[in-house]
Amino acid sequence: MKEILVIRFSSLGDIVLITGVLKYVKENIGEDIAIDLLTYSHFAGVLQDFPYIRNIYTIKKGDSLIDLNETISTMPNYDAVFDLHKNIRSFFVRLISSCKSYVYDKNSIARRLFVKYRLCKSRLSLHTVQKYFKPFMKAFKLDMPDIEMLRPYLPFPNINKPNKNNTAVIHPFASKYTKEWPFFTELGALLSDDGLNVCYVGNGEIEIPAGAYNKTGKVSLAALIEYIAQSDIFITTDSGPMHIATALNIPTIAIFGPTTKELGFYPVFKNTKVLEYAGLKCRPCHIHGSNYCYKKHFKCMLDIGVEEVRFHVNNMLAGK
Repeated sequence: MKEILVIRFSSLGDIVLITGVLKYVKENIGEDIAIDLLTYSHFAGVLQDFPYIRNIYTIKKGDSLIDLNETISTMPNYDAVFDLHKNIRSFFVRLISSCKSYVYDKNSIARRLFVKYRLCKSRLSLHTVQKYFKPFMKAFKLDMPDIEMLRPYLPFPNINKPNKNNTAVIHPFASKYTKEWPFFTELGALLSDDGLNVCYVGNGEIEIPAGAYNKTGKVSLAALIEYIAQSDIFITTDSGPMHIATALNIPTIAIFGPTTKELGFYPVFKNTKVLEYAGLKCRPCHIHGSNYCYKKHFKCMLDIGVEEVRFHVNNMLAGK
């Protein structure tokens, strides 16, 4: 049996995105492979019930290379290391490992050239899950499958989803200000008028309309996942919870502003829809979004209307 180590330290969205890749690898290689994961301790919980990983090894985000080395000393000798992070810590693991290593291509330079000069677009045709899969293609002589086969996957069997009750869960927050759509409060009020049970989740502050449930603030990762899992539709920003909803196969509407599909994190799977100002020439303006609009007009978000989002929410719920 081959034993392999997969390295991905952060962030939440990336941890979720590797799940479909590891599921596909395990299912197509079978009992001949055991997969271990090295990640940050605060993300380990997202994979607590994931059946395709044998062991999860963790370090804390602020740990030194000495601390990392101590964790590595508790691991078995692997047949291969798959570096799906490509930073100084993952390089250190590869450096002291005696086995063959495979590294995924971030396309960092191409992405920056595309954002700044609109160059290298042809090199940015792969979704991030496909980029994560390519090292396994090389190692195990696998072909690139249909992207739906690499869809993120979170089983969470302990969650008992109630019968359909028209619940719309809204996650209005993001890592950067320009990735946050300004009209989530108004949207919640309209969806309540449409007869939906509206619930807000996530870590941040927002005005909650009358009649909506407020589950914002710091909660455990498991609790956040449970709120998402019990929704009939999930409306969100370009964020980690967007990928969680995709992995739980919850119908998802994602509102994209400063980021675009060329950057690799666009939801392309079934039951997902992206709303964006597709023709705006200043998009994308930053790889990860920013805390202010460089053009000072914020059209990428302000020009996406509340009624437009409401229309697509109701259409998706109706199965259209």
